[in-house]
Amino acid sequence: METRRFFQFGIGALALILVVAVLAIFWPGRFDDRGMRLISVEDLEARKVVEFGQHEVFIVWNEGDPLVLSSDAQHLGDDVVWCESSQLFESPAHGEKFDGRGFYYAGPGRSGMGRYPYAVIDGHLYVDPGDLRGDPPPGPERGKGPPHEPQGPFCVPT
Repeated sequence: METRRFFQFGIGALALILVVAVLAIFWPGRFDDRGMRLISVEDLEARKVVEFGQHEVFIVWNEGDPLVLSSDAQHLGDDVVWCESSQLFESPAHGEKFDGRGFYYAGPGRSGMGRYPYAVIDGHLYVDPGDLRGDPPPGPERGKGPPHEPQGPFCVPT
């Protein structure tokens, strides 16, 4: 009876170790005390706008600096999409539009896209998706000047 329990415990412990090892290898990004490692700065600079849907964030290369934005459209909880032609974030559900820095441009939303603090460590961007900060205010004083104007046609009609 003792031998049987020993083998059952050993098989259970091996299964647990195997599950932890698989999660450590295939988990999307790495989370530690610095936050979730999402992307290298070099890759972000090349791609300009990257969506991480599982974390509900967009990371934008903003004039030489990363910017981490919430994908929430600020109206009724729907998410925005990046429109390549207009170079704006647009809400397919209600038509809100935000420039590439997350500043409010048009639609029923009342503020800009929420922002997350980030850290760049060893060339990688770390973000804590649970640390959403305040939204940029609407109106003419939106931070670094007015919102960027659309660069082409909207993806979502107004």
